[in-house]
Amino acid sequence: MDKLAAEYFYLVAIAAIGAIQAAAAYNGLNGISFFRQKVFNYLFALLTVGATLARLFTWNQRNPVGIIEGAQQFSFFMLALVVAIAFTLAVSSLLRHSALQGNHPQHNGLEALREITFFQALWRRYIHKQ
Repeated sequence: MDKLAAEYFYLVAIAAIGAIQAAAAYNGLNGISFFRQKVFNYLFALLTVGATLARLFTWNQRNPVGIIEGAQQFSFFMLALVVAIAFTLAVSSLLRHSALQGNHPQHNGLEALREITFFQALWRRYIHKQ
C-alpha cells in the first residue's frame, strides 16, 4: 500500500504543478511561472498533466482496486496539492528571482505576482515594508 500511496501522491502533485503552470501562463503571472515564455509553460503543463493523467486513468489496469480508500485518497490528494503549491512558489522564486528583481509591483495580492515572485512579494510586504 505504501508504494501505491506514494505513486498516487506523486502523480497528483506533478499534475497539479503542471496545472498551476498553465494557469500562471494564461493569467500572465510571471512571478510563479517557471519559464519566461508562455509557450514553454504550456508545453510543460501539457507534458506533465498529460503523462500523469494517462497513468491515473490506467491505474486499475496496473494496480489492485480498493487498496487506497476514499479518506486516504482525499488526504493524499490534499497533501499533494499543498506540496505542489509550495514547490511551485519555491522553484519559481528561485528561477525568476534575478529576472524580476528590479520590478516594482503596481498591485497588491495575487496581482503582484504578474511582476514579482512570491518571496519578493513577501519580502516587500512584511520585511521591507514599502
